[in-house]
Amino acid sequence: MELTYTLTPEPTPEEQYRVIDPLIAFNEAQAGPRNSKEFVFSVHSQTGEFVGGLLGFTHWNHFFVSAVFVDQRFRREGIGRELLRRAEALALEQGCDVIYLDTFDYQAPGFYEKLGFKVFGKLEDYPPGHQRFYLMKRIRNQSLRNHSRGL
Repeated sequence: MELTYTLTPEPTPEEQYRVIDPLIAFNEAQAGPRNSKEFVFSVHSQTGEFVGGLLGFTHWNHFFVSAVFVDQRFRREGIGRELLRRAEALALEQGCDVIYLDTFDYQAPGFYEKLGFKVFGKLEDYPPGHQRFYLMKRIRNQSLRNHSRGL
């Protein structure tokens, strides 16, 4: 069989689904339903000004925090900590055991570690001259989860 390879620099959603949909189907056949749901927490001032937010999604029994942002003028007021606290509570409601995220050395790895996250991976020189950290926090004891399910 002769194959043709095509590169599409900015694929359409349909082109992306052609790749991801069968992969998701295969993964779910192996590991069960992903229980994937997307969430956003937004913070606004009393005047309605956007102050910050958190994006995340569930994936099987984990909650991934894909982005946390707090406007520079509102940092060090506990907003980021409160966003993570709310994400953790939501993750527990959704039946997750772990919450995880990634951050760069010039962002806030120490902030996450103070909240109980542990580094489980690191990329060196990404972006050049920096590091990217992958952190996780176990929010539910696995044996408790199994016990509550009668396992």
